[in-house]
Amino acid sequence: MKENITYKDLDFRVIELDEEYFHCTFQHCDFTEIIFGKVNFEACRFVSCNFSLCKMSGTSWNKVAFESCKLTGANFSASNKFTFSVAFSDCNLQYTSFQGLNMQGTHFDKCRIIEADFGQCNLKKSVFKDCDMTRSIFLKTNLEETDFSTAYNYLINPNENRLKKAKFALQGLPGLLAVYGIEVV
Repeated sequence: MKENITYKDLDFRVIELDEEYFHCTFQHCDFTEIIFGKVNFEACRFVSCNFSLCKMSGTSWNKVAFESCKLTGANFSASNKFTFSVAFSDCNLQYTSFQGLNMQGTHFDKCRIIEADFGQCNLKKSVFKDCDMTRSIFLKTNLEETDFSTAYNYLINPNENRLKKAKFALQGLPGLLAVYGIEVV
């Protein structure tokens, strides 16, 4: 197990990952197209790292923070579902898949969440603060008590998702009513 180590400017496409990292920081590291496998990250921070087109099959993300990271096309859906606890700040999550994950209470802050897949996720009590949600997929998703009050460009079908006590700003109503063919002017 690697503990309390800061990794800077490393290319993990040519460096083999260890099995466990605890309280480590990764800065400006490249993980592009890596298939992670059963790696455990606990209480770790990733700052300005590239995770484009990664697959996280069996990977554990427990209390992990991603800051200013590029996660374009990353697939978290096969991650360890029992220890999935993450937060994203100022990240590019374009085409990222979270399908089927329990993400209750997850915070997304100032992220580009373009065409991401949240199908069948539990996002109860999550927060999407100042996030662009263009063409992201919400299908059979638990969005109860989720805060979309500063998010924008989302399209959410109220008939196909759980929305009890979710928060939306007035300007977000078109994203909820589009399925009914209602125009808000």
